[in-house]
This record gives sequence, structure tokens and C-alpha cells, in this order.
Amino acid sequence: MEALLESYQITQILKYRYPFLLIDKVTGYIPGKELTAVKAVSMGEPYFAGHFPDFPIMPGVLITEALAQASSLMLALDDLEWKKGGPLPLTERPIIGVLGNVQINFLKSVLPGCLLQLEVSIDWRKGPACSIHVKASAEGSVCAKGKVTVMFIDKNKLSV
Repeated sequence: MEALLESYQITQILKYRYPFLLIDKVTGYIPGKELTAVKAVSMGEPYFAGHFPDFPIMPGVLITEALAQASSLMLALDDLEWKKGGPLPLTERPIIGVLGNVQINFLKSVLPGCLLQLEVSIDWRKGPACSIHVKASAEGSVCAKGKVTVMFIDKNKLSV
């Protein structure tokens, strides 16, 4: 599986760091349309200590977060007008956050040792808001699928 972007490159675009960066590499990207990425689920992940010690399962909220991060990454790459194999422009960009509409169905548990395949594709885009179809698969089976709505946010307009 060829990597278009490795984790160190992803951290240049998304401002997440371990243990909260939930994308290890980007394996496919069609500008303005879709992105595929991979998360290697390891027993060393901190959440497995408590979810659940006798039968570790990746929490659904973290699968949702991984899909949201893949969605944000796709929009950021589109915003940067990045082309496969091209350099990453290091410019300041708006924050991309979940707008509030998350509709995910969980179909199968994700266990340590799985390679979680994340697939996201644009449903619609209007101004700074975008609805995205999302799907997570492991071992060839769909684990979660649905939609998320994300939006570009000007961090200077956020109230603290």
C-alpha cells in the first residue's frame, strides 16, 4: 500500500499530535472528491487500558474522530491545492471543525491489530461548510459508516 502522505507530513497540516492523531498515512486522494487513509490500531493505544481491559475495543467516538480527521485533512489538502507528490505549503489556514451534524452507524468492533481503513468523500460543499460521506473498514469488513458535517472556522473569531 503506497503512502501519499506519511504521519510526519500529516502533522504539518493537521495540528494533532500523539496520542490524538488518528491517521498514520494517506493512501489515496482525489482533489475535491475523496481521500483514503489508514490507522494502525495497536494494543499500545492508551484507551485500551480501560476500554475494556479484558476485551479491548476501539471506542466508537475515536473511530468517529479518525473519520473527522480524515475529512478535515481532505478539505485542508483541497484548500492548499495540493497535488500528489508535491510539496506541502506551510501556510496558516483556518481551523476545520465538526459543525455538529454527525450520523455514524457502528457495524463491527475494531480490535487491536487491525488496520483501520478510512474512506471519506464529499457529499456537498457550500461556502465554509461541507457534508462528507465516511466509512471505516477493518479486515475487509465495514465497521462504521455515515456522514459528518465539517466547517472552516476562523480561529481569530473564536471566543475564549
